[in-house]
Amino acid sequence: MTKNFIRFIAGAVCPSCKELDKIAITPDDQTIYCLSCDFKEHKLLESTISKAKSSEPQVFNIEDFRLKKS
Repeated sequence: MTKNFIRFIAGAVCPSCKELDKIAITPDDQTIYCLSCDFKEHKLLESTISKAKSSEPQVFNIEDFRLKKS
């Protein structure tokens, strides 16, 4: 049905090439990647995103994919 669509993270800036709105997320919501360069980052296991109901849109924050600084 929608398996060939690319889902973007609106307003995200690639940390590698600095392009705006080129960051997409994989269908399993575990990896973000840039369409302009070879940047790729996997979601941390301890990240806590509550599972939304299927009728509600999921909200992702690029910080959910980053290591937490102590």
